[in-house]
Amino acid sequence: MACAHKRNLIIWFHLTLVPFLCFAEPQLDLPPLPQVSTQRNPYGFGLSSTQSANPQGSQYDVNRNFQYSTSRPPNSATPGVYPVSSTPFSGINPDISNNGYPSLDYGNGRNPSSTLRPFDDRNRDDRIDTNNDANFRRNDPNFARNDPNYVGTNPYSFNRDSNTNAIDDRLNYANVQQIRDFLHRADDQASKECTNNVAAQWNFETDVNDATQHAALDAQQRYTLFQRGLWEAAQHVPRGAIRDFGTFRQLRLLSTIGPAALPPDQLDRYNRIINDMLAVYNSAEICAYNEPFKCGLHLQPELQFIMSHSRDWDELQHVWTEWRRNTGRRIRDLYEQLVDLTNQAARLNNFTDASAFWMFPYETQNMRQDVDEVWEQVKPLYDLLHAYVRRRLREAYGPERISRSAPIPAHVLGDMWAQSWSGIVPITLPYPGKKLVDVTSEMVQQGYTPVTTFQLAEEFFVSMNMSAMPDDFWALSVLQQPADRQIHCQPSAWDFCNGHDFRIKMCTHPDMKDLITAHHEMAHIQYFLAYRNQPKVFRDGANPGFHEAIGEAIALSVSSPRHLQTLGLIQRSVDDTAHDINYLFTQAMDKLAFLPFALVMDKWRWDVFSGEVRKEQYNCQWWRLREQYEGIKPPVLRSELDFDPGSKYHIPANIPYIRYFVSTILQFQIHRALCSRTGQFIPGDPSRPLHKCDIYRNPEAGRILTRIMERGSSLPWTQVLQETIGEGRLSGEALRDYFRPLEEWLRSENLRTGEYLGWSYDGDYCKFSIETAGLQVYGGFYNAASSIGVTSFFTLLLSSALMVVGMHWR
Repeated sequence: MACAHKRNLIIWFHLTLVPFLCFAEPQLDLPPLPQVSTQRNPYGFGLSSTQSANPQGSQYDVNRNFQYSTSRPPNSATPGVYPVSSTPFSGINPDISNNGYPSLDYGNGRNPSSTLRPFDDRNRDDRIDTNNDANFRRNDPNFARNDPNYVGTNPYSFNRDSNTNAIDDRLNYANVQQIRDFLHRADDQASKECTNNVAAQWNFETDVNDATQHAALDAQQRYTLFQRGLWEAAQHVPRGAIRDFGTFRQLRLLSTIGPAALPPDQLDRYNRIINDMLAVYNSAEICAYNEPFKCGLHLQPELQFIMSHSRDWDELQHVWTEWRRNTGRRIRDLYEQLVDLTNQAARLNNFTDASAFWMFPYETQNMRQDVDEVWEQVKPLYDLLHAYVRRRLREAYGPERISRSAPIPAHVLGDMWAQSWSGIVPITLPYPGKKLVDVTSEMVQQGYTPVTTFQLAEEFFVSMNMSAMPDDFWALSVLQQPADRQIHCQPSAWDFCNGHDFRIKMCTHPDMKDLITAHHEMAHIQYFLAYRNQPKVFRDGANPGFHEAIGEAIALSVSSPRHLQTLGLIQRSVDDTAHDINYLFTQAMDKLAFLPFALVMDKWRWDVFSGEVRKEQYNCQWWRLREQYEGIKPPVLRSELDFDPGSKYHIPANIPYIRYFVSTILQFQIHRALCSRTGQFIPGDPSRPLHKCDIYRNPEAGRILTRIMERGSSLPWTQVLQETIGEGRLSGEALRDYFRPLEEWLRSENLRTGEYLGWSYDGDYCKFSIETAGLQVYGGFYNAASSIGVTSFFTLLLSSALMVVGMHWR
């Protein structure tokens, strides 16, 4: 998972096309509408700073051997630097005739043929030839509707009965052929417009200055206008006669759009609201604990470093509270307006609300139920990890602060949002006497460079009979920080939409983290290569989680001690129980701990969008869900004056998050399938556990990966999964298989120490009334507070009110 938290000035666009069936994301390489901010997405997973985390195609946070073209754009003065056109695009405007058939103007006075008869180029006439065609009894464009034999029939019905004749067939063929012509032209023009836009974004990301920033903004505005025009054109194309699934799916992808469906004034308001919220988020800063004159501490690098390295309870509580006071609390009113506009956009796209719109890409009847069922499969393992970590924190901070059976206070879990617990691995490691595997020093000693790091990643894929990188990749990618200009260093993979230009941008260092990231990002390039021959609307992952799932599945092999030993980066033996448990534990503290957080992020927003949670319940519902799914609680009592969801970037940016839950689950399903097919994992065989599998040098694994990726989004993701790995739905069982040795160890360890599994609600964590805001939440504090006398209660109430007043004056 390639992430960078330091952000610079960026431009955001929110434009989301929704495909056929259950796709809510654009399956074109679409930019979001402009939203200016001073930071980039902290969890963009390889996304450019000028795009949101939800566009599908041109970039990602982070395949067989093809013939590659290394041709450069003819007008490009510098290789890889594309000229950004300012010429207005030609419109794609199908006019619908009175008989319901589209007439596409190709700009040269010529329309595609609407009959089986070849197009009459000399006479430029595609009308029905009534003199030479015995099937046509009258020269009437509405004959199929006016003829008594056709009264009450629908010539575009999918389920036509056998009582039809050649007239229907000819009309339907003509109509479908025109639609295919339209889609072909739209695909060609969309690819060119996409290349123009992505080139401008690349120029900005790799040379940050005012000129490239303005050019990037102009290019995205142009591309947004093009996408809007294409959407409007697709809206008017009749679909009744389309029996071909691929054609229907393409058209459906183009016929549903996201916030861009809003009227211009409302779209402008939508973008300004997100801009304003991101401006608050990105500029937020606090003062240091016990150092009131040391201010200007930002999320990156200062605050996240404190949250992951400090073991001072009061300092962590100060940073946790102040960050939320300076972010979420300040944007609550704006977010309430954003909810209304997001729902309005969803309704314009024929969805009941934005929750239905966001669930649409997953092609399921009940997304809520599906993810809950998966979580129930994983939860027994999570409960074991939670109980163990709570015990180790209790030993570190004392039983007066960490209760034996209560939820864990969120500020001591090593991360600002408690979404990853990796920051507290040093104080919770099962076998602290055994060092964690880290090959950084060996990489430095062996002279690894950014180029050799990526050459090693390329060799990983080639060893599985997948594609080597095209020549343009090596010539045009930016793999290290240039000395002569500023770039945005967030790792990202780029598809220039032209079938031959694919690049990575990354400030690579010779360390283990970047070694894994290089493989992850190159997995995205492999995905781009695999589906490059699909229509542009299908050049995307099978669902919004697939791109990340493939990258992370590759990382599971690359990060394994066995693979690192194969590369000669580990010289000593690490094949023992202690090293195994430590390795699995570090993986679980990142991946397993993340799952309930990712689930809560969107379950909360689904409730908000659907109206199940009113705006006066926003914050308390947030903490109810975090307690229910994660077993954590705030370190201080919260109120509806606060807006703690808004302290996480994806909330003000309005970026769906459930994709990360899906990708985390999917990566283990894909990994297990690859390892089973190559004979490296056998259930129940302790000599072949899943976590030791390495798909390096396995052509069969490469063949399966290629089959998954080459389909793009042309089929429902469940069908893609069923056809490639034999599983047709999300399942948490593969994750359980991967962590099986750790699960057994945790169960034994918790039994040894008599730990309480799960957590018991120990009082209110959030109140509607602001008078109670600011109270401490330590272990069983709530229960103790509930029994204090009346005099003590009013004294406490007065103190807390004074605290609130003091906070307003800060």
